[in-house]
Amino acid sequence: MAKSILLLINGFGVEKKGSAEIYSAKLMPNMDYMTKNYLFGSLSTKAGDFNNGYRLFSIPEKGKKVDDQIDNLIYDKKLGSIETIGEIASGVGEGNNLHLFYIFETGIKFHQVREFCKVLNPTKQKKLFIHLIMTATSTTQYDEIIKMISKLSFESGGFGKVGFVVGKNKLNTDDTLRTFYKEYGEHWNESTKKFEILKKEIVNPDDANIFYINSGFSLKENDTVLFMNFENVDMERFYNNFTKVPVKKYSLYEMREDVKNIFIREADERSTFASIVQKFGLSILTFTNPKRLNDINFYLHGMKKTKIPNLTYATYSQSLFESKERVIDLIERSGYDGYILDFDIGNYNKVADIKNELSSIDVIIKNISEASKEKGYTFIISSLYGMYAPVMDGVIQKVINFSERVPCVFQNNEFNKADYSLSGGTIYALSETYLTSIKDEVGANRLVHKLGKLDKLLSRKK
Repeated sequence: MAKSILLLINGFGVEKKGSAEIYSAKLMPNMDYMTKNYLFGSLSTKAGDFNNGYRLFSIPEKGKKVDDQIDNLIYDKKLGSIETIGEIASGVGEGNNLHLFYIFETGIKFHQVREFCKVLNPTKQKKLFIHLIMTATSTTQYDEIIKMISKLSFESGGFGKVGFVVGKNKLNTDDTLRTFYKEYGEHWNESTKKFEILKKEIVNPDDANIFYINSGFSLKENDTVLFMNFENVDMERFYNNFTKVPVKKYSLYEMREDVKNIFIREADERSTFASIVQKFGLSILTFTNPKRLNDINFYLHGMKKTKIPNLTYATYSQSLFESKERVIDLIERSGYDGYILDFDIGNYNKVADIKNELSSIDVIIKNISEASKEKGYTFIISSLYGMYAPVMDGVIQKVINFSERVPCVFQNNEFNKADYSLSGGTIYALSETYLTSIKDEVGANRLVHKLGKLDKLLSRKK
């Protein structure tokens, strides 16, 4: 097993527009060096405080397993090897259509739609239509929707076409059913103009009446339907009406008895931080504030009041990390597989205090980084949440807005910036990647990926 150190600067995040300026290369020169010379990216987090940060770090979000399965298959170029996907592709007869239903608000999983189009219609001979159901609740989101549909149309060109578009609140209407059966209704080749009208008339995306972009999608007997997702959308009447016609039905998620599930959940569900540690026989030492020890232990165990011998806690001491030599001595002598340094700037209410703390942490970053380079340790720097709080800058009150995204730096001698990158992910993905960096058998690296030829070309052009 390899040695791995995770340094958390909880409360620290990516500054949003209007936030008081905290981070700078001058304040944290070693952190700045790390971002420029090692793998660097950002992670999304829904946490707004210390406890929720550890909860999201330890406990997988419900329903994310399938998303991760699909992403891993896409990355490994094995999506087309799934037996049921081959069944769908081969089951679309001549003269029949393949319908993909995709419910969207943001474009975060649009790449999955693109890849499914490619593996389901590799020869471009089948009629494949993507039907989009909008859930966004503000007209300000139309600009993003226009970009997403344009991108999807471009990237899926030839493999599939966008069929109809409708707001989720208008899905269960006669107009939607008539359009799906007979293609009655509004036809807009230039969908941008339709969205501009909706925006001008102040019709929120989730309330938009149905219209279609490309014709030829009308429902036929023995067509094939694939539900990409369906969360938070009432599809009952629409579903019950269109399935009166004999069609083949599939879903990426567990939906209902008459719909075949492509990705059956594995019996061994994704686990909490503590259960993964115990399963693979890892030993982790966490340095933290004694006042937070019980909270951290509670969340690392999946919100259970228990304790396993694999997780040990200690009070942080500056002297343990005051030099590269002290860091190496600590890690080699203590014998743990992984180390977590738990810092938190979220309770400060003065800019000067926050900057002093970050400056002190920056010295530790330098010492751990040098030790890691010499001994081949993995060193990861991140945060579990970004603070959003009023602070005093002298006599002036300002607001720090580090919410939603936090930085992530990954240092390992085997992973250089020329050949690898950090993909976007969540802080649960951070915990899995950290544990995988200790023991490969954990097999849950969600963040570090090898660059392809196109990625390398694009990175050189930046």
